[in-house]
Amino acid sequence: MGRFFANKLEKGALMQELGLLLDIGRKYWSLDEIKSLMLIMNKAKMTHLQLHFSENLGFRLELPTLKLDPSENRFTKTEVAEILNFASELDLEVIPDFDAPGHLDTLLKNYPQYILPETSNSALDVTNDEAIQWLFGIYDEILDWFPNCKSIHIGGDEFIDFRNIQHYPYLLRKSREKFGPNASGIEFYVAFINQLTRHLKLKGLDVRIWNDGLLRSDLTSLVNLNPTVEVTYWTNWDPSMANVSTWLEAGYTLINFCDNDLYYVLGNNAGYIIPTVDRLKHEAKKNKFSGGQYLNANEMAQVKGTYFSVWADLPNMKTCEEILYDLDSLLPTFYEIYH
Repeated sequence: MGRFFANKLEKGALMQELGLLLDIGRKYWSLDEIKSLMLIMNKAKMTHLQLHFSENLGFRLELPTLKLDPSENRFTKTEVAEILNFASELDLEVIPDFDAPGHLDTLLKNYPQYILPETSNSALDVTNDEAIQWLFGIYDEILDWFPNCKSIHIGGDEFIDFRNIQHYPYLLRKSREKFGPNASGIEFYVAFINQLTRHLKLKGLDVRIWNDGLLRSDLTSLVNLNPTVEVTYWTNWDPSMANVSTWLEAGYTLINFCDNDLYYVLGNNAGYIIPTVDRLKHEAKKNKFSGGQYLNANEMAQVKGTYFSVWADLPNMKTCEEILYDLDSLLPTFYEIYH
């Protein structure tokens, strides 16, 4: 099974990634369990494993510079190197996933000076240069653990309740002080993503983000989003979220994370139902995005791949062994539909 990269084919289509996101931030997986998962992925001819190791309920890398709960299970640098070596043997590419500027509860609870005022512990103060540089230092340390990675996912989702910007008068005031009276309040958020993207691009990385907070119809930022970010489009549950065509018309490369068909969510939160082989065969389509948005052949040329996601909203709902059992039948079906 050969590696798949972002080079364009002669006819303009992007070479297709077939990946899996694993939420290890909220549910710890042992080294052996991750290796078992990679063997299942290899058998199903998948190409990429995205390790979501940072969440509100957990941070799974034992970074010595951070104040972290010593009771929580974490991976050492040696263990991460073993994961990467095993992935390389199976021709799987690993994508590190460190979500910011939201979903940072685990880190920010010990760094309250960097929390965005008028929010919970999950949001970084994107108006604070010291907070930003602190977070960039964490990214740099993480990348030292993933020396050969080609892409990184920086999240960007669920930073604030974008539908109610009036609930964040501090952010709105600071935005208008810096960007002028017409600022919508999300300019610092977009500027943060752009600044982090530039920082990571200089290290030779492709940068990926979630779609839900950006190009919205209800909030127009005076700061334009960096056009080189790759957009992992997972949902359009809020009607103000930009639809797929908006992203395509703006020229962005997309990766399909369709939450309707490809989200395996422990806890069935937000109405999600764990996929079955039968449901995949009857409902999943290669050109189908969240909300029943279907792309034509020309539009699919801007789609870089498709990912199946395992999220741990309620981590104890299933054991890793039970999840592996399910994936052993689900992932070959996923391959049949999306390759």
